[in-house]
This record gives sequence, structure tokens and C-alpha cells, in this order.
Amino acid sequence: MNWVISTKTKPTTKRINTSFRDFTVRDIPLVLTIERLVYDSPWSQAQFTDSLNNPKTLSSLLIIDEQVLGYFVATHSPDSVDLLNICIHPEHQHQGLGTQLFDYLTQQLQALSLNTIFIEVRASNKSALLFYQKLGFNLIDSRKKYYSNGEDAKILRLQTR
Repeated sequence: MNWVISTKTKPTTKRINTSFRDFTVRDIPLVLTIERLVYDSPWSQAQFTDSLNNPKTLSSLLIIDEQVLGYFVATHSPDSVDLLNICIHPEHQHQGLGTQLFDYLTQQLQALSLNTIFIEVRASNKSALLFYQKLGFNLIDSRKKYYSNGEDAKILRLQTR
């Protein structure tokens, strides 16, 4: 499938004091604050708790100056990873932080010898679709009426090797 997406973005800058740490259940209240700022249909506390308690979950926080500015949650199987949620605080988007967070995820996947990543994205989320396209994801299919509001999902895949 071919796809072309365009959107206006801010210039990117790279921060030098970025760090990462495990995302744990005690971090959920802070993450929910960011989640609710970014998404019209945010994850619930229960969704985060269930995901973080799954032994097949990979989850990390992106931290700058001791502030959590982003996170991801992914689950893995023996041969692939499903990226369930990745988010950057809206005041810090379009500054390269999403790419840094995604690069950190791919480093973790290399340690597990995993090289296929899947994600479902709302068809209307042009900014996210452009982000994933720039990372090298390919559109492989769509799911009709996947979301609770009836919106379609685009299914994307990335082969890291």
C-alpha cells in the first residue's frame, strides 16, 4: 500500500540531557496527566496497570531535567513487538524526543533479538502517521471501525533489520 502524508511541524532540536528509566505502576498518575493532554480517548489507569503487570511488557519513561516528558508501552512475543502506546508531552513535541524514545525502544528490542514492530494508528492522526513513516514504518493494512468511535486504524510494520 502506498501512502503520502504531509503536515506542518516545528523545527527539531536535540536535547543533550535526556535519560530513560523503567515505567512502573507508581508512575501511572504522572503519565495519565500527559496521556489526557495528548489523546481524545486516553488510556485509563486500569489499562496502564494491566499492561505494566504483564511480564511481556516493555515500558520506559523519557526524562529531561528530572521531568517525565514521554513514555512508551509495548508487548512482545517470540517474533515481534506491538507498540501499544508512545507519547510525548504536547509542549515538547516536534523536538526530536519521540525519535529518541523510539530509538531507545529499538535498542531494547535488539537485546531481545526482535526486529519486527507493529502499531495501529488512528486514520485521522496525520501527525503520528507522518512520524512513523519517517521512522521507516510501512502501511500494511487497515482495520475498519477499529476504535470505539468507529474510526479506522492503519496497521503499520517496521523491520529493524
